[in-house]
Amino acid sequence: MALRSLQSKRILLFIAVGLVAFVLYLYFYVGTANFIDTVEHANLLYYLSAFAAFVVAAFFSALTWNSLLRNLNIKTTIRRTLLLTWAGYFFDATLPEPGWSGDLSKAYLLSKKSGQDMGRIVASVVSQKIIGMVVTVVGLALGLALLATEFTLPALVLIFLGGVLFITVASLAVVYYVSKKPKVTQKMLNWLIRVVSFILRSHWDAVAFRDSAESSLKMFHEGIESISADKKALIRPVLLYALSIVFDVSLFFFVFAALGSVVPVDTVLIVYALTGTIQSIGMSFVGFTEIIMSTSYTVLGIQPALSFSVTLLTRVVTLWFKLVVAYFAFQWASLGILLGKKKKRTLPAGPEEELPSVSA
Repeated sequence: MALRSLQSKRILLFIAVGLVAFVLYLYFYVGTANFIDTVEHANLLYYLSAFAAFVVAAFFSALTWNSLLRNLNIKTTIRRTLLLTWAGYFFDATLPEPGWSGDLSKAYLLSKKSGQDMGRIVASVVSQKIIGMVVTVVGLALGLALLATEFTLPALVLIFLGGVLFITVASLAVVYYVSKKPKVTQKMLNWLIRVVSFILRSHWDAVAFRDSAESSLKMFHEGIESISADKKALIRPVLLYALSIVFDVSLFFFVFAALGSVVPVDTVLIVYALTGTIQSIGMSFVGFTEIIMSTSYTVLGIQPALSFSVTLLTRVVTLWFKLVVAYFAFQWASLGILLGKKKKRTLPAGPEEELPSVSA
C-alpha cells in the first residue's frame, strides 16, 4: 500500500510540474486572450468527431493485437483485447518511461486473465510495437519529404527533425535486434539477476526467478520467430494497424476543422510522428508534449494562438479523455482478475483433489 501511494505521488508530481510549465508557456508565449478567443469559436460537431476518431483508432489497435495473438494460437476475445488495450493506455498516460508500460501491462493482464503463456503474449505486443515504430518512421520521413518540396526550413529545425528520425530508427533497430537474439536477452537477464541479487541479497529466490524468466524468454523468441516466419499472416495486422493510424491522424484534422482551419498533410504527419517518438523514448508526460506540439506547429507555419489551441484541444482527446476511460478500463480489468482468483479459491475440490476417507 505504501509503495502504491508513493507511485501515485510521483505520477501526480510529474503531472503537476508539466501543467505548471504548460500554463507558463501559455501565459508568456501565446497569451490567454488569443487562446480563449480561438477556442470560443470551435465547431462542436467537428470536435466530437475527433473523440469518435480516437475511439475507432483504439478499436483497430485492439484488432491488430487480437490478430497477432491469433497468429500465435492464443485464444481470446476481441472484447477482452479492447478492454486491455484501454487498460494499457492508462499506464502510457501516467508513467514517464520508455513507452513500454502500456504494452507490458496489457500483456501481463491478459496472461493473468487467460492463464496463457506470458512469453508468447509479450511477443505479440512487441510485434505490434515494431509495426508502430515502422509506421512512425515512414510518417516522419514522408512528412520531411513533403516539407522539402514546399518549404525551406532553418538548418536547426532540419537537424532537430533529422535527430528525431535517427532516434526512431535506432530504437526500432534495437528492439528488433533484441527480439531476434536469444543470447542478448539471456545476457540482459543475467545482468538483471546480478543487480537484484545485490540489492535484495537473500530476500528473493533467484533460482526460481531465473527458471521462470528463461522459460518465458524461450516462448517469447519462439513467438517472434513464428510471427516473422509467416509473412502472409502479417498482412492482416499491418492493414488493421494502418486503419488505426488513419483514424488517429484524422483527429488532428478534425480539431483544425473545429477551429475553422485547414492544415497541410505534411505538417500533421510530422507533428504526429514527433509525438509518437516522444512517447516511444519515454518523454510523453504532461506539459512537455504540449510544448513540443505547439512549437512544432508554429515552426511549420501555423499561428501561435491557433497552434496552442489545436494542441490543447488535441491533448484533451489524446490524454485526458484517454486517461479517464483508461482508468475505468484498468479498474474493470483488475476487478475481473481478482474475481476470477476468488472464484477459483472457492470452487469445490474435484474428485482427484479430495482427501481419502478414513474408515473406522
